[in-house]
Amino acid sequence: MSETNHHKLGALAILAAGICFGTTGTSQTLLAKGISPLAVASTRLFVGALTLLLVARFNRSQTPVHFPKKDLWISGVGIAIYQLSFFSSVKLTGVPIATLTALGSAPIFTGIVAYLLVRERPTRVWFIATVVTTCGIALLNRQGSEKGFNLLGVFLALVAGLGFAFFNVTSRRALNAGVEPSRLAAGVFSLAAVLVFPFCFVAGTHWIFTIKGMGLILWLGIFTTGLGYSFYAYGLKRVHSSTASTLVLAEPATATLLAVVVLGNTLTSNSWAGIAIVIVGLMYLAMRG
Repeated sequence: MSETNHHKLGALAILAAGICFGTTGTSQTLLAKGISPLAVASTRLFVGALTLLLVARFNRSQTPVHFPKKDLWISGVGIAIYQLSFFSSVKLTGVPIATLTALGSAPIFTGIVAYLLVRERPTRVWFIATVVTTCGIALLNRQGSEKGFNLLGVFLALVAGLGFAFFNVTSRRALNAGVEPSRLAAGVFSLAAVLVFPFCFVAGTHWIFTIKGMGLILWLGIFTTGLGYSFYAYGLKRVHSSTASTLVLAEPATATLLAVVVLGNTLTSNSWAGIAIVIVGLMYLAMRG
């Protein structure tokens, strides 16, 4: 396979992952009313980890490469932080604001983390895209959505973006070292699931055995986590971590569309302008970076 096709397949896989991820917030809003977002996030991780372990079981290579413990721990903690912070942010700010703030900030944090961990120097294009994207996020949150502006919710979305950046950079480093994508995803999510397991019982366990609760966890665990992160790990091995964090813009785009069409959310003109600016900044980074 040519290098160009290699990168195209990786890019398509990450776009597909972004679409899977984009259904998360709407699913939570529709099916998790009255349920702690910490319980939803941690239970999703547990089911997702089991799904990814099954995927890895059937994709084992004959000579598996050892997963560096340092990268495993940083990636696992990053995903755990991302999940808990993101679901809490959706509860406080609504789907579009939480998703676009978290994913819009991820390329910014990825550039910083990549420099600190792997000495990947940020480029002028990255700085320009960072300024544009930051302005868009600020405008997006100026008036917020129907839930109104929530400082804690926006802060948690930014924390989620930082957690995702750590996952991005260290996972890419492990993949470069030869770790299989399926093995990487299974290892990272298994560790993250263990770290957040106590939060599974924050809201009790009765909700899991309802039709809505079971449907929510199976959807989030199997589709958005198992399938989504299998796609993402496959693509991350074929494109740079900063490029991956830009291509996953498919997530907030999908989430915003679903929030407006399915949930009937309405956004202010400032919010729509902020979304447009964030997209311009990220697309500039994708095309020029």
